[in-house]
Amino acid sequence: MKRSSFWLKPFLEKGLMYKKMADIVLKEINPPDFKTTVSSDELAEILVQRLGLQRKVSMAKHAKLLKFLLHSRRNNTPLPIETIAKLLEVSLSQTYEELRKWRTLGLLTFVKMPVQGTDEFMKGYVLDGSTVNQLIDKAQSQINAFIRRTKRIAKDFDDQISAEAARQAQR
Repeated sequence: MKRSSFWLKPFLEKGLMYKKMADIVLKEINPPDFKTTVSSDELAEILVQRLGLQRKVSMAKHAKLLKFLLHSRRNNTPLPIETIAKLLEVSLSQTYEELRKWRTLGLLTFVKMPVQGTDEFMKGYVLDGSTVNQLIDKAQSQINAFIRRTKRIAKDFDDQISAEAARQAQR
């Protein structure tokens, strides 16, 4: 195996290489200055837009979902996909697509929790942090990891270009 693809092998074997970071678009949107107070709904909408959690063509209510997920996280209750679909006001099949960016950034996880006193499990999604700041830290670490991997590829590219230039200079 060539040196340049050596570090890729563990990612390819585990199928981790195909995380869709390309869809993540960070937007420079700030709270309005002309208002004396900004509601939590408006701040949730701004956070969702800044992190690029909502697809461009989507009319899903991601800000509403963020607030509800924070509430359910405090109650330690996973949200079933059906509930999330109702909150987003989209179909069940579109809900999975809407959640893809949340999962790519590591903000949302699928869990299976035992129900006390029964042999049953509650299945659903929970936030990976109990506060928005913790979620931002998660997103930042995912983005930084992506940039680190990209820098390794860039270094390999630079090394190959330098080697090719040196070979051509010898001819």
